[in-house]
Amino acid sequence: MKIFTIACFCIFSTIVCKAIEKDSREIKYAAVLAAAAVVLFHSVAFVKDLISVFEDLFTLSGIDDMYLSILFKSLGICYIVQLASDYCKDCGENALASQVTLAGKLAMLSVSLPLFKAFVEIVKALLI
Repeated sequence: MKIFTIACFCIFSTIVCKAIEKDSREIKYAAVLAAAAVVLFHSVAFVKDLISVFEDLFTLSGIDDMYLSILFKSLGICYIVQLASDYCKDCGENALASQVTLAGKLAMLSVSLPLFKAFVEIVKALLI
């Protein structure tokens, strides 16, 4: 039911933003950013449930918690970069959107380095 409320809020916010776009584009962009922040804040409830399920699955499987941490950091980076990139594109700043995307890719690579290291260790152990 919460997703229905979020969807209705987004539709209403879109209508309001389109109505004020003719008068002031700056206020429209601020309203879009505020609406996105509200939706992101209310979407955190979904994430809490996912985190608890994934923690239980990782505990049952005996997989190191480091991998769960990498998973959630990567997911967070993806959502933040997508939100920022879309906002930059909506404002007509495609170059900034590309730079945010590049920074996100580098951040994902940085976060996933422990996975690459573990992979190399596994391959090394198999070859010896």
